[in-house]
Amino acid sequence: MFNVNHMILRFYLYSFFKNLRFADPFLILYFLELDLSYSEIGLLLGLQHLVTVLLEFPSGVFADHWGRRRATVLCFAFYSLSFSGFGMTGQFTAVPVIFWLSGCLALFALGEALRTGSHKAIMLDYLDSTNQSELATQLIGRTRSVSKFTSAIAAVSGGVLLAWSRDFGLLFYLSAGAAVCGFLLLLTYPRALEGDTFRARQSKSARSDTEMRKPFRVMWQRPNFRRLFIQSVLFESQLKMILKYFTQPFLKTGLALFGIPIIAPVGVSGFAGTGAIWVGLNEFLRDSLGAVGARISAGFELQAGSRSRALNRIYVAGFLAVLFLAGCAVNLKWGLLPGLALLMVLTLLQNLRRPIFVSTLNTEMLKTERASVLSLESVCRAVTVSVLLPLFGLAADQFGLLAVWVLTALILLVGFLFKIQLENDFI
Repeated sequence: MFNVNHMILRFYLYSFFKNLRFADPFLILYFLELDLSYSEIGLLLGLQHLVTVLLEFPSGVFADHWGRRRATVLCFAFYSLSFSGFGMTGQFTAVPVIFWLSGCLALFALGEALRTGSHKAIMLDYLDSTNQSELATQLIGRTRSVSKFTSAIAAVSGGVLLAWSRDFGLLFYLSAGAAVCGFLLLLTYPRALEGDTFRARQSKSARSDTEMRKPFRVMWQRPNFRRLFIQSVLFESQLKMILKYFTQPFLKTGLALFGIPIIAPVGVSGFAGTGAIWVGLNEFLRDSLGAVGARISAGFELQAGSRSRALNRIYVAGFLAVLFLAGCAVNLKWGLLPGLALLMVLTLLQNLRRPIFVSTLNTEMLKTERASVLSLESVCRAVTVSVLLPLFGLAADQFGLLAVWVLTALILLVGFLFKIQLENDFI
């Protein structure tokens, strides 16, 4: 077990500031409040992921070759600009709202592209430098646990603030403030964590572009790497769409059946005025379970006996949970609470899986390509989401949320063709 020193504490603080997003649990509800349809929301978010797709892999290469710390510092700057922009939505009437939102999402996408893979690579670099590489699952699990607990706190706090202020803008400005704190934190990281390739470039021994592309071809030729990579893209993309983009509409629709709006009109109090609080509480419970899942991932990995067995079990459980979720959507009068419980199970599974996946992928990729490979995996997830989100939004407009769960289950079925079978991964 590693000692919690000043560098580990900084990793925890990074997770805290990155996830102190008070507006995040209410983003889709905010769009619906602006009278956007599911199709328009899907198109907007699809474009956001498209921007991420276009920039993420180059940003991973940038992080590996020009400094991972620098890339992560920049990401917080773009987060702050994005959240501030959301807070000012509607103040500039000359700009159509949908174009303004597109600009804010593009800034957020740029921040995501710079962040993805870079900080995990920094942590893996740190473990290598301190001869603690075998503790990758533990460290990633713990920092992810901090992330989810922070999201939980931000969600319930955001719900209370929204119910009190009836103003989404306040949540965005507070989120921008947290991003500024993350920016300042990253400036305190030592330059030694910029990455091996950055250091090689500093000593004038950088590789050519051909040499950079060669390791990816070598890794992709390994069947184990391909199966691990493809199954992860399918699982993570589908759960991201369900948990991030369709949980809020699911809850809003269910609460409406009981006469509870998300933001109550002025003068309305009592139970009818608690809609935003219920949204925040639901996100609090989900993120708390996500934190538990991340925290116990190392133990689950040991209990399963091998990483491949652990990952395959989680995939099967996720597929079954989505199937049952589709059944709950048939009648929300009785299916709302079981459906919310299943969404919590999916959150648990997603966060249980991610640290195991990253530590497994770490054994299959070259150390100097860590940020690039993790960014490539994220690019493939973003491509999948950017293509499917507008289609899922159109399906939701035409047939309701049930269509979303059914489509997700069908796509997850494909993942069973890529069962993970790694050699010598028994623990």
